[in-house]
Amino acid sequence: MRRAVFLDLNGTLVMPVQVNVPAEYTPIAGSIEAVRLLNKAGFLCPVVTVQSRIERGVYSEHTFRDWFQTLQRQFSEGGAELLGPYLCPHSSRAGCDCHKPKPTLYRDAARDWEIDCARSYVVGDTLDDIRAGSAIGAQSCLVLTGWASRYVDAFGHEAAFVDADILTVAKWILRIAS
Repeated sequence: MRRAVFLDLNGTLVMPVQVNVPAEYTPIAGSIEAVRLLNKAGFLCPVVTVQSRIERGVYSEHTFRDWFQTLQRQFSEGGAELLGPYLCPHSSRAGCDCHKPKPTLYRDAARDWEIDCARSYVVGDTLDDIRAGSAIGAQSCLVLTGWASRYVDAFGHEAAFVDADILTVAKWILRIAS
């Protein structure tokens, strides 16, 4: 069984957090290096993302998936491999089985890639990311580049580790996982 670092997209790997066109997203500084370092250490990096703008008609799933392939190429050119996306296109009100913090998409990725969740990590910028990690038995890490910076001081967190960005978190994972 393989190890993985399941990655959130918006606010973790790319910014801004919300856009009207996926092409507006740009990788967060250090995100490509973070994924490259994790891959080099043997971690798979599946991306698990909620894109409720698809349900709302802001952009289509096809448009999003086309953009994601472009993002994968950009990461690949930097020596980093992103898997997925494992995508929930619904709003939190939809009551679907794939919306975070439900573990469905994480379990799908684990099945597809033979991932041992107990030896894996989840990195994201929301409590839903952290709680999804707990639901699959992985350690969860919170980055402050997205939504977390707005609520972590007021509401706290349940993460094993919290730091400024994905690169710092990746280095922490590599230290404790070796």
